[in-house]
Amino acid sequence: MSSCSRIVAALVAVLLALPAAAQEIVITFGGDTNFAGSRQNPNPDLIRKWGVHTLDEATATLKTEWTGDINFVNVETVVGDRNGAMSGKRFVFRSHPEQFRHLMDLGVNAFALANNHSWDHGWPGIEMTQAFFSGEDRPDRPLLFAGIGTEDVAFAPKVIEVKGVRIALSAMSFGSGAFSPTATRAGMAYNSQYDRILDGLREAEADIKMLSVHYGIENDINLGWGQGEMFRRAVEEAGVNLVIGHHPHVVRAVEVRPEDDAAIFYSLGNFLFIGGAEKDSKPVGHDYGLLGKAYFDMTGGRARLRALEAVPLKGVHEVPRHPSPARATAQVTHLNGLSERNLGALAARFALLSEPTPRGLACYGGPYGPAARARCCTMERSVHCDLPDLM
Repeated sequence: MSSCSRIVAALVAVLLALPAAAQEIVITFGGDTNFAGSRQNPNPDLIRKWGVHTLDEATATLKTEWTGDINFVNVETVVGDRNGAMSGKRFVFRSHPEQFRHLMDLGVNAFALANNHSWDHGWPGIEMTQAFFSGEDRPDRPLLFAGIGTEDVAFAPKVIEVKGVRIALSAMSFGSGAFSPTATRAGMAYNSQYDRILDGLREAEADIKMLSVHYGIENDINLGWGQGEMFRRAVEEAGVNLVIGHHPHVVRAVEVRPEDDAAIFYSLGNFLFIGGAEKDSKPVGHDYGLLGKAYFDMTGGRARLRALEAVPLKGVHEVPRHPSPARATAQVTHLNGLSERNLGALAARFALLSEPTPRGLACYGGPYGPAARARCCTMERSVHCDLPDLM
């Protein structure tokens, strides 16, 4: 056999040994989201904060990043076209249904509804929010939303199918339990009912499982006491692939569990949070919100985590946009150091990717789907990158 023939034969053998093409699922996820200030009646078409912005202006950068099959936000507000029984607390939020329809038109299709602003307008506010998302959930555009409803709904994960892959979402929040659901009345799922929520996720017939957790001391970038153990239970006891934290309004550490094909983002900070305080002028580490991306593929009937992205955003209190390359570099570097200090060997470590805009990227080995391949193969030499794309 000639030298050329041996090379061809060896290449064919390698190609035959590679697994068959798998189904790739990309999930993007942002944190706290609302469209109006405290006790402000929302305008369906505009955002008012220091200036006036159209919805298109406010989401111009975000729509370029919502590239997932699942695109998630935390709904830090009641969603309804009227006031309910307004709470007497300091911050009371309501957003207009048209504002969230705008997000849906841009591809956002997953929503956490359990947080400390879900009940800002009392029981009527919870009912309005649930009615809105239930009404928008259609056969031609299925939505993932979780965290409020009657008992049988609030504690159970919502499951939809995307590209033949079943994806589940549950959501829960800290709180007193005053608005707990009953068999006949919609309420909110609380962290105190965690065991019941984990039971639902464990039993869910889903290929990828997500859990949204609203928890943590505000403006503290470090993990709270027991937070690591609490969030990890979802991975270890219920097979959750992606745990998404929010509430502190700042970014916290990121944990990766490659052996479990799982990642934990302990807090994403703010995302499009008109009711929140300005962050851009704060020190590095307190000055941004995080958009996360997780790349999975189905290999051998199991979801495999192939890559993570960490995309810093500024202006998350008004008009989110990309920070300068220098600032983004500092933010990703800070995130790596914060994760290392809080998590040690479990910390995710992001390399800096400068294109298309600065962000952190962590890759965990192929075979890569097309989207993960486009990212990871810019910084990796491997059989999965150097051989032809079989996806």
